[in-house]
Amino acid sequence: MGFYLLRFAERVLPLSVLSLLLRPPAAAWDLLQLLRSEPLTLWRRFPKIWHPKPVSFFMRQGLGLSHAELVHLWPDRLHTSRWLSRCRLEGRSHLSGLWEGRGLVLATLHFGPSEILPYWLRAHGIVTTTIRGFAPGSRDSLTKYQYALSPPADVPVFLHVDEMVPLPRVAHVRQLLGPGRRLLVEVDVDRGIQINVPFDNHLFRVAAGAIRLAALAGAELIPCLIVETASWSYTIHFGDPVPGNYLGNSPDLEAAAAHLLKEFRKVVVRYPEQCNETFLSSISPSVVDGASDINL
Repeated sequence: MGFYLLRFAERVLPLSVLSLLLRPPAAAWDLLQLLRSEPLTLWRRFPKIWHPKPVSFFMRQGLGLSHAELVHLWPDRLHTSRWLSRCRLEGRSHLSGLWEGRGLVLATLHFGPSEILPYWLRAHGIVTTTIRGFAPGSRDSLTKYQYALSPPADVPVFLHVDEMVPLPRVAHVRQLLGPGRRLLVEVDVDRGIQINVPFDNHLFRVAAGAIRLAALAGAELIPCLIVETASWSYTIHFGDPVPGNYLGNSPDLEAAAAHLLKEFRKVVVRYPEQCNETFLSSISPSVVDGASDINL
């Protein structure tokens, strides 16, 4: 009943009023989660070059995360003018010519309100399927009914990683990423082949799945992040595509991962308070012997 009440409220209330009404319960949930995640441990994971102001970081982590992601309650409404005006695309020129052309892999992080990124992409006409690691049949942040609300219904919002055949099956991957097909893949997850990219006396761990998928399918690989710039106002950032010579028959995983980190960094340094636990857990404060820092 609460779910349907909220969907009804979205249709009859101004968004500013609805946002204000939902902020207290969302903040209470965030504070509970923050206490469980040991906030000081999160804070210590930051490299010095990315350090946010302490107040902005703990305010964001303790009061802003869940509120920013509540728009997933209305995935079928985000294409309307009053919602779409709240989410702009930055770097969209990198996608020109790709809408109906070759396959596209968008590489992203657990950064900002990342959970709602696929819904905003769909609202802008960029229909993607997100590769996720949660167990099949489990309850994620949305129910199956909410998934079904996100158009088009014939393209799944999420695909569990175990539903994909092993990557060496090139024909299957190319079918999955045929012309006009788009996948959204998180690269800060701890599964599959891992690549450690050195920067400023730290290592950033990149999962190679997105790179390998793009290379096998001959698809474009583009970094993509979402941030909340104000209450229920968002920007989706598209970085420069990974150069094609990194994605040949024998992909240069290290070079492609370094390119992704370089593009991600352009957004992270502007909104460091929007780093979350999964993203920060990919950062290690030590560099292996003999590794040289990439030029960021």
